[in-house]
Amino acid sequence: MHLLDLLQKKLSPAAPRRVGLVLSGGAVRGAAHLGVLQVFEEVGIRPDLVVGVSAGSVVGGLYCAGLSPFELQKVAKEMNWNRLGRLTRPGLGFFDISRMEQVIDELTGGLTFEELKIPFAAVAVDIITGDLVTFRQGPLARGIRASCSLPGIFSPMVDGGRLLVDGGVLNNLPVGVARNMGADYTIAVDLLPPPIDSVDRPQNIFEMWSLSIYTIMRARYIEAQIADVLIQPDIAHTSFIDFGQTDLLVQKGREAALAQVPRIKSDLGMTT
Repeated sequence: MHLLDLLQKKLSPAAPRRVGLVLSGGAVRGAAHLGVLQVFEEVGIRPDLVVGVSAGSVVGGLYCAGLSPFELQKVAKEMNWNRLGRLTRPGLGFFDISRMEQVIDELTGGLTFEELKIPFAAVAVDIITGDLVTFRQGPLARGIRASCSLPGIFSPMVDGGRLLVDGGVLNNLPVGVARNMGADYTIAVDLLPPPIDSVDRPQNIFEMWSLSIYTIMRARYIEAQIADVLIQPDIAHTSFIDFGQTDLLVQKGREAALAQVPRIKSDLGMTT
């Protein structure tokens, strides 16, 4: 190697050592995360740690437990709301998602956070104190359920003296959590891209409520700017509650990830 090449290598910043992947919430749109992970597996981009909110916590937790994103696409296509919960008399929510814990335990064998193949954090919010709650210990299924409890629609999870709801209430793209876990390069996947054109009108109270909440969440994207790479699948016009669009969402996730692969590989010092 020539002296000039050695000098240039010395002056160039070192390649990042720990890659953090941050997966936002977005209800059924979470299937788009699977497309991103599929592409990453195909090109050899492997996160060292993952942070998930709501739907992102489901995908992130199952991925870190060792389930393939291709396998998870098949699971998502067979999923429906009846498997995840049940309608209840209106109280603190219309829909009880406690069944979700059983589904996740069945898929993972009841793993805890400490037993995961890749370090993972699920983000929730204590609606009483307004504190962000990061799950990194204990039963995986319980932490994911807390992160998915969209207020007003899903019943919150009672955890001792805490009343836990969807982490997106405070931070739907918690890049800072990944940084605190040791990531020096962060890739954030946002499932709430602003629509370019007008979106379809909500057809029922659940669509209306979720659209309202997610619009507020999008306005609070403070930490998106500190991500090294932001991936936004073209899904602004897709439903938040229709499981029948899984393949479309996966494809949109793949397209958005593929567009960013050259930049990520360059940043990480990977051969193309």
